[in-house]
Amino acid sequence: MRKLDFCFIAAVLFMLAGCGPGEIKVPDFDERNALRLLTKLVAFGPRSSGTTANLRQAEFIAATAGNYGAVTSCQKFQRLTEAGPLRFINVEAVIPGRQPEFIILGSHFDTKKLPGRIKFEGANDGASSTALLLELIRAIKNSGMQLEYTLKFVFFDGEECFSAYSFHDGLFGSKYYARQLELERAVFQCRAVIIFDMVGDKDLNITLPADSDQRLAAMLFRAARRAGTAAYFGYLPTPLVDDHAPFQKLGIPVLDVIDFDFGPANSFWHTSEDNTGNIAAASLKIIGQTALNLIFYENFAKKF
Repeated sequence: MRKLDFCFIAAVLFMLAGCGPGEIKVPDFDERNALRLLTKLVAFGPRSSGTTANLRQAEFIAATAGNYGAVTSCQKFQRLTEAGPLRFINVEAVIPGRQPEFIILGSHFDTKKLPGRIKFEGANDGASSTALLLELIRAIKNSGMQLEYTLKFVFFDGEECFSAYSFHDGLFGSKYYARQLELERAVFQCRAVIIFDMVGDKDLNITLPADSDQRLAAMLFRAARRAGTAAYFGYLPTPLVDDHAPFQKLGIPVLDVIDFDFGPANSFWHTSEDNTGNIAAASLKIIGQTALNLIFYENFAKKF
């Protein structure tokens, strides 16, 4: 047998080992359904934490994930913020795997509370990644395959800060969820945390923060090459504050899959230009199909 043939077979066996016996068939990500879900999320209107629209959106997320076959639950908590005491709600949707060890795939669903009369839809910053996770749930459940690790899709409330990110401002939902992992002594069961944020930009350019876990980043880039989407993935030159940060502090390997260049010089971010007109279903497809290749092919075994 030629050396090349041996290496190819070894690589295939390694990939199969990560997801169990039998042939791996990565399901298709339906970008049309993802865009439909995104439009429904935007239709709730401004969805900052503590508002009625935010709560109604959380109920929609939980109901949709449940209808797709995930096991859903909610975490309700209250925090004192610069806007006064507010109630927050995280939504968790679980797809059990063959092992209790789990991977967290996260998105925030709250939108930035902006002053004045700015018509801010949050189509990209909030809705795009939330719709992405819901379609991932549908695609995975419809595949009929049980993966090696349990998948916990977590929809975080309160990612947006009121003034400036600090210990007391912003990342409310992810901080709370990470603290619960500590209290439940479940940190060492968590194989990875992968956050998605702002993934619907027509001019897609995913830039992982510079302090991303190198092994997870390599896995993502392999998945992108497999999906034929590698041209859309790169690095930011700096770290970034996002929902991955509380888990990173716990020593859990993290990735923040984000396009932090929305519009010319990021000029659409937190403006009225963050609307459905500047979103592309094709971008959702790129991220969704890459994520499915990552989940189905890569081996998340790791040591802390």
